[in-house]
Amino acid sequence: MSTMRSRCDDPALAVDPPANVLLEAPSLSEGGMSICPHIKAETDAERNLLFVSLSGNPDSRLDMWRRHGGLPGKVAIITADNTRSVAASGGGSTTRQSGETVISTTTVSEPSDLTGIGIKMNNCLSAWEDDDARTHVCFDSLTTLLQYVDTERVFQYLHVTTKRIEAVDGVAHYHIDPNAHDDQTLATIESLFSDVCRYDTETDDWVEA
Repeated sequence: MSTMRSRCDDPALAVDPPANVLLEAPSLSEGGMSICPHIKAETDAERNLLFVSLSGNPDSRLDMWRRHGGLPGKVAIITADNTRSVAASGGGSTTRQSGETVISTTTVSEPSDLTGIGIKMNNCLSAWEDDDARTHVCFDSLTTLLQYVDTERVFQYLHVTTKRIEAVDGVAHYHIDPNAHDDQTLATIESLFSDVCRYDTETDDWVEA
């Protein structure tokens, strides 16, 4: 990563693709949420967005992209619905238009379905691999995932996922709340990433951890 430090009034985090970036910030912090659209490579003319949403309403995160530069042309959302079956939700797949953006949403039955999440991610990455636009991935969040899946399985899943992002020359960032995990768990997750940024709520800075 060429630039690791930013402020909320100048929030760009420049990366050298392929990149997998771990973002450590309190779950509800404004700076922790608003950074997503500003993580980009200087060579990015266009972006496609793959959003893995395991916590909260994905539409609220997309609204933030709209406020901070607009949505990419293609947006794919993978979300977890642990309140009803995928079959009951219309097969777990929908497509809609928002301005010039095509938004497709697929659903897995619960956040612990790492196989389902992995398959849907890989399908999207493969479909976009030949696009001129670079694929960007936002994973929200590892903290939610760790509430459902043990650390060892999350580690194995992330090992495969980060390698897949590298294979397609993509840029991915993964949210985690450092206050929600013990030091050993956090250190295990951090060991997978060469780029780790931490949000300082007092200074509104993102700094290299």
